[in-house]
Amino acid sequence: MGRPKSGSLPVEAETAILAAALDLFAAKNFSSVRTADIAKATGFNQALIFYYFDNKEELYRRALQLAIEQAFQSFRLSRAAAGDPAGLIFAWIDTHIRAYDSIAKLIKLSIDYISTAERKASIDRAIRTFYDDEREVLLSALESGIASGAFAKIDASQTATFISTYLDGVFVRAMILPDFKPVPAIRGLKSYMKEHLTPPPSRR
Repeated sequence: MGRPKSGSLPVEAETAILAAALDLFAAKNFSSVRTADIAKATGFNQALIFYYFDNKEELYRRALQLAIEQAFQSFRLSRAAAGDPAGLIFAWIDTHIRAYDSIAKLIKLSIDYISTAERKASIDRAIRTFYDDEREVLLSALESGIASGAFAKIDASQTATFISTYLDGVFVRAMILPDFKPVPAIRGLKSYMKEHLTPPPSRR
């Protein structure tokens, strides 16, 4: 019942387990989700889950990484049509609409995790990866736009932090207030950034 025989299981088994784990961790929390729940959701036995994953902590970390990858896959698709720094920034903001469910799960898992008594370096790194990559995307685009004169001479670091923090706030408020509409709030950020980034008219 432990290790599956070669070729006896679909290659999608690991992916299916991860997807089910991500959904369950996001709907409940780390402490209340059991491997038996994940087994039931996938139709696989628990022995198979432990074949692919050492323990529930690894499942949690890999579920976080799945949500991160889903978000950045959506961004990669969006940025293909972005031809300038402004397009890259707006593509990242739009990703929070296109990949809303994945990012909402990521933030929910992160909030749940930081409330636990014991922190794990591997999970800390998974969460940090998302924010480091987000900052790299935003900061690079902002600095490029400022250098080319396409953007006003703003503080790139402060602006990158503002965009990231605003987007987090939208997701958290949507979790707290069921009647809050996150998509208009995200689109409002785009409108604000267009005004904030536009350089003042030149004086001759």
